[in-house]
This record gives sequence, C-alpha cells and structure tokens, in this order.
Amino acid sequence: MSDNALIIRDDASRAIAFTAEANRMKVSALEVSALVGRVTNADENADAVAAQMELQQIRSLTEKARVAAKAPVLEYGKHIDAAAKKFLTELDEENLRVSRLIGDFQALEAAKLRAAERLRQEELNKIEREKQEALSKATTHESLEAVHAHFNEVAAQSSAAMPVAASARVEGQVVKTDWEITVTNPYDLAKFHPACVEIKPRLTEIKQLLNDGITIKGITAVKTTKASVRLGATPKAISV
Repeated sequence: MSDNALIIRDDASRAIAFTAEANRMKVSALEVSALVGRVTNADENADAVAAQMELQQIRSLTEKARVAAKAPVLEYGKHIDAAAKKFLTELDEENLRVSRLIGDFQALEAAKLRAAERLRQEELNKIEREKQEALSKATTHESLEAVHAHFNEVAAQSSAAMPVAASARVEGQVVKTDWEITVTNPYDLAKFHPACVEIKPRLTEIKQLLNDGITIKGITAVKTTKASVRLGATPKAISV
C-alpha cells in the first residue's frame, strides 16, 4: 500500500477530497475482486481471500480517514456546546425559578376560575329549582309562560351580576399543565404498564449465553458462518 493519504481536508474551504491514489487503490481492489467468480477449491479460496483483504484494507483506511477528518470538527463542536452550556447555566436556572413562580400563580388563578364557575353553576341550579317549583304550582298556560319569562330574567340578571374571573395571562405567555415524573420502581412499571417502557435486547450477553449452550426464551437464533480478513499495519489515512 502507498504511504499517501486517502483524504485531504481543506479547512479553509471546508472541502473534503479523496486523493488520486485513493481512487487508484479503489479501482485496483474492485478489479481484483471482479475476478472472483466462484470459490470451489483451495486456490480459488486463496484468491478470494486476497481480494477480500484488499477490499477490507481500503475500507479500513477510509474509515480511519473519516474518523480522523471528523475528529477536530467534533472536538470543536464539543467546545462550542460546553461554552454555550456554561453561558446558559445561570439563565436556565433563573428561567426555571421564574417559571415555577408563574406556574404557582397560574395554578392559583385556575383554582379561582374553577371556584367561580362552581358558584355560578350553584346559583343557576338554585334558580332552576325555584323555577321548577313555581312551574309545578302553575294552573294555566299563561302562568306557565309567566314563570318561564320571570326565571329566565332572573337567571340573566344573576349571571350579569356575578363577577367574572378573568385569566391573568399576558400576550406571548403559554400556560399548560404537565407532569414531573420520577420512576421509583422500573420493574413494576414494566410489569403493569409495558407500553410505557422500552426494552432493548443485549446482543453480546445473548450470544454469550448461546455459546454456553443455554436456551434463551423469546428469541430465535441461527448460527451462521461469516468470513473476514485480519489486516496488518495501515498507512497514513488523512492529510490536512
């Protein structure tokens, strides 16, 4: 393999390019691989392994180059994130404090609104009971109509006289209720409310148990054979 890099990173223009040598190695590996049409004997197996070795070598170099090319960018991104987090710490803490104060106030206002609505409904229910009592004593159609008219007027006047509890929200303010959740027993949560949890299999542990001859419930496992190659030392992957 050549000592030349596969990737050249131009930080000034934020450009990434694969070198001519990288493209030459890629074409060469594909040409060698294209000659492998079957593997039916030891010689053909050796040729296939040689082709696989070359393909894997270039893939390994490319992966190494990709990681190396991204490393400074990722590190810079971490510095940006850390700086922003530090800058926002006091702001977020203060915002949370004020948000809780507003939340407490809005909860109190909501309780007042509910209480006012209950009072209004109780008053209307009282008027309705008096109306029904008066209707039960009416003896003519005219008196029935008079009772309806009277109590409709009473209900209207009562509603108008009741103080209206207005919402104390200002323009741009969004108020909503939410839950602060702390899971105290994840096993009970998973047992009684399975739709509320996410379960992910641990494949490494599963394979270890299978290798130990243990039968695992809830899975289907089929042993397969995969061929790969082991590479030696690789040349430089990136040039900046």
